[in-house]
Amino acid sequence: MNYHVKKIYNNNIILAEDDKMSEVILLGRGIAFQKQIGDLADIDKIDKKFIFESPETYSKYITLLKEVPLNQVELANKIIEQAQIELGVTFHDSIYIGLTDHISYTISRYKTGLTIKNALLWEIKNYYSKEYEAARNSLELIRYYEKIHLSDDEIGFIALHFINAQQNGEEIQQTMAVAEIEHDILNLVKYHYQIELNEDTLNYSRFVTHIRFFARRLLKKEIFMSDDDFLYDQIVMKMPQAKACADKVKDYFIKKYDITISQEEMIYFMLHINRVAERERKDSKS
Repeated sequence: MNYHVKKIYNNNIILAEDDKMSEVILLGRGIAFQKQIGDLADIDKIDKKFIFESPETYSKYITLLKEVPLNQVELANKIIEQAQIELGVTFHDSIYIGLTDHISYTISRYKTGLTIKNALLWEIKNYYSKEYEAARNSLELIRYYEKIHLSDDEIGFIALHFINAQQNGEEIQQTMAVAEIEHDILNLVKYHYQIELNEDTLNYSRFVTHIRFFARRLLKKEIFMSDDDFLYDQIVMKMPQAKACADKVKDYFIKKYDITISQEEMIYFMLHINRVAERERKDSKS
């Protein structure tokens, strides 16, 4: 396949036209050196070819390529290619923009000593273990080429790009909304009881599962309202601490989602909160 130079962006990036009259972005060190419009591109200097589906994606990528050093663009490409092989998927074109920009910014942050914590790291690691492991391997590439050691928080951020590139916007938005709800509720329990929760226990796993199911129903507006006064009153009497904590959860949903959860749902929250919190309190005393 021959490529005719159509536009030169810099010494390493050109817009070319192939034999089928399709436009393609060509990357390669010195690929535009001493070239003019209409010249044939040197095949042996092409490191990467991009054909984007939408003009918007193409325009954004060109803008990015003007701002990011070529070696970091190449690193992002290596990370994407490796992850696609490991996960057995083909990512959406948008990952070349999002991840390239992220990698460049991360390297810049590292060099200035600025670190960012990933509040959803546990959720990402446990919901998307394959993407998490692929992202962990990405850090090895970054370490090799950039000589920097990034934290586990960065594994989570890169994994999110892998997840995003496989899902449409609606799916990923719901996934992250569920993760945010889970994160917030677990924090409410931790702060209320002033304890750390053991993520390896069955009670913790049950509680997290309940939160996820409830959150998905909430986001789909499938909240069922029903009351069981007798059972509710019995549990409130036996578990006053869990009731006080569940009230904070109730207030959270009212303020953030304008949803008032039913007594039946409060019963489930009180039972789960009591199990997960009381076990931790007993263990801390023993």
